[in-house]
Amino acid sequence: EAKPAPPAPLPPKRERFSFLRLLGASRLKLRYEAGSTIIYRKHWFVLLQQAWMPLLAIIGIIVMFFYRQYQLWLSPAEAFISFQNGVAVDAWALALIFSLFPAIGWLIYEIMDWSNDIYEVTPEQIIDLDKKPFGTQTRNAAQLEHILGTEYRRIGILGEIFNYGTVYITVGGSQLAFEDVIDPASVQSDIDRRREAQRARQEQAKVAAERERMAEWLATYHRNAENFRSEEEKKDQKSG
Repeated sequence: EAKPAPPAPLPPKRERFSFLRLLGASRLKLRYEAGSTIIYRKHWFVLLQQAWMPLLAIIGIIVMFFYRQYQLWLSPAEAFISFQNGVAVDAWALALIFSLFPAIGWLIYEIMDWSNDIYEVTPEQIIDLDKKPFGTQTRNAAQLEHILGTEYRRIGILGEIFNYGTVYITVGGSQLAFEDVIDPASVQSDIDRRREAQRARQEQAKVAAERERMAEWLATYHRNAENFRSEEEKKDQKSG
């Protein structure tokens, strides 16, 4: 009896193009993990505060463009693109189209500027990264074992409504701040958990080092005792 043919392999799924994939998988995330590192960004409300002007400009240009198209539709003697005596494009509509590009560039710049300000919590340290698009980058870091304490604050009614605030980390005589992060209580908990885990690893390392030192001491003691017995036996043999 002939065996049935195995089913044909399914064709691979085609990945859909998306604007978020173009920006990067994690470009707009407020909290995500990359390996053992937790990464935070400022709240979307902060992005809106930075980007409202170019966004408003884009909306205004689009509204004026369609209004111009409405005017051209009402005027039979005018058109967006005219083919009488060659090809001619309406100057106002064309100017609006060209003015849209710098406004979009401005918006992208503000999104990148917001996205490049990140806070990281690694298994060993906390990091504050601030990078301007096509500009300089500043980096502040502190070891977890040097943190003396943490606290968070939600400032104002907007902080309470949108659940964002600032986490303050005291390090020696200075203070680092994770500003305008979403759910600051969870951010504080993440930092405190990493501190406890780091402290536990350090204690385990100390215990392991102490065991190794004790094992080495015992091994040395036994070697010396064995050598001493061998020397005594040699002396006894000579005296005998």
